[in-house]
Amino acid sequence: MTFKYVLFDIGNVLVDWNPDNLLKKLLPDAAAIQDFRENAVTHDRILAMDRGQTWKVQLAEIAADCPQHLETARAYRDRWVETISGPIHGTVDIMAKLKAAGFPIYALSNYGVENFEATVKVYPFLEAFDGRVVSGYEGVIKPDPAIYDLVVQRFSVDPAQTLFIDDRPENIAAAKACGFRGHLFTDSDALAQYLAEAGILY
Repeated sequence: MTFKYVLFDIGNVLVDWNPDNLLKKLLPDAAAIQDFRENAVTHDRILAMDRGQTWKVQLAEIAADCPQHLETARAYRDRWVETISGPIHGTVDIMAKLKAAGFPIYALSNYGVENFEATVKVYPFLEAFDGRVVSGYEGVIKPDPAIYDLVVQRFSVDPAQTLFIDDRPENIAAAKACGFRGHLFTDSDALAQYLAEAGILY
């Protein structure tokens, strides 16, 4: 089956994101990084930012809960874009080819507002989408069905004719439950092969 629309996740699909890319520069060893990730910028705090929490609020929480990490947390905020090691070039090339071939391309990403705006300044190819749904602006994150419904409403796409590309199985499963087609991203070569087999790119 072919598709009319293509919907991309951003982190670890178009850009190579890992907090340790920056934390290795800020902290002396693996134990210190683990302590920071477990007590300061935790998984739950990352999700809170993806839902729209600001750095101002998050730093206030860290100052109250674990003030020993506050200086590092401020540096982490200021240099957040260094959590990205660079673009995933193969996927960026695929995105450009799809756009050149006339496919409407959209983004659906869990991303804090301030972090996203810093990222776009460094990676301007993220401006090439025909539309974006970025969770921090919306107050809802994947895999909540509401964010997939928002894509449909905002861009008037037919989910059955929309391919969603994401690196998280739970996000793909939620998209399929909402009627989208899905590809679990592992690497650009596998995505290119999938698109060729679907008759989209050769």
